[in-house]
Amino acid sequence: MTVRWGIIGCGDVVKKRVAAAIQSDPNSKLVAACRRDEAKLRKFAEEFGVSLATTSADAVIKSAEIDAVYIATPVNLHGPQTIAAAEAGKHVLVEKPMAMSSAECDAMITACAKADVRLGVAYYRPFYPVIHRMQELIGAGRIGTVLSVSATTCTPFAINPDEDGYWRVLPGAGGGGALMDIGSHRLDLFLRMFGPVADVKAQCGTVAANYQADDVATLALQFESGIHGVLHCCFGPTTDPDEFAILGTKGRLVSRPLNGGELVIEHGREQTVEQHPPAANFNAPLIADFSAAILESRSPFVSGKAGRDVNQVMEQAYASAKRS
Repeated sequence: MTVRWGIIGCGDVVKKRVAAAIQSDPNSKLVAACRRDEAKLRKFAEEFGVSLATTSADAVIKSAEIDAVYIATPVNLHGPQTIAAAEAGKHVLVEKPMAMSSAECDAMITACAKADVRLGVAYYRPFYPVIHRMQELIGAGRIGTVLSVSATTCTPFAINPDEDGYWRVLPGAGGGGALMDIGSHRLDLFLRMFGPVADVKAQCGTVAANYQADDVATLALQFESGIHGVLHCCFGPTTDPDEFAILGTKGRLVSRPLNGGELVIEHGREQTVEQHPPAANFNAPLIADFSAAILESRSPFVSGKAGRDVNQVMEQAYASAKRS
């Protein structure tokens, strides 16, 4: 069986990576695409050889030629579109962040479970070899007992109201700003590697841009295990530190840049550098796993529950920022 895909929302990420990832997966076929802008839709359909191109998300969801949908619309549409797709018997891989709230995530999970369709969230960094290597070293006791994890991530994102993607800084459409858009990726790794969070304290604000949503967010976390975590994310800087670090009683692991896969292993006074680059197309392992999950009738590696857990931490962060 080949999984026949329809994409709803064909913005930058889909054009750069998602469509190609579907086309390169031997278990997948890109059949349909939806975008509201007809001219851009036609260009996308021509570039990727899509047979069904439509401005109607409903047409993709209800098409008998589609088995799974990739939802890459503004966050406020994720919930309604996921539920509609589930009710139409379609498997759903939804862009991050999963939804506007953890309650909305719960409704999506329930709808997909009821319809017996797979639900995944497009956090692709859990597939990075450097993350697997870090987990391996921690499990082997290389850096002793883990004390803390930290991540810094930025993007030169600077966008005007009349440009595609401006919804990312409109709380009613994107749910938040830098934290929701890029910080969510690192929170997914934090939770995957170190388990549930017991406490969240945060500062979120707009410093350098005239956005309604945060362009800077800093979170201090305490995991149920006692481990501490710090996340710092920003919109606007021309330089992205892209640093992910784990400190233990016997050493430290640092990946900088995380998207490049370099890993510095500090053990006492010794330092070793390893290279564990991600797939050339970051989304390819995500698509391959989700298609396999459909064919094997199993949960995808990045499940709806994982997406929901990230949303819950972000809700706590925004609530904390309002109180402070």
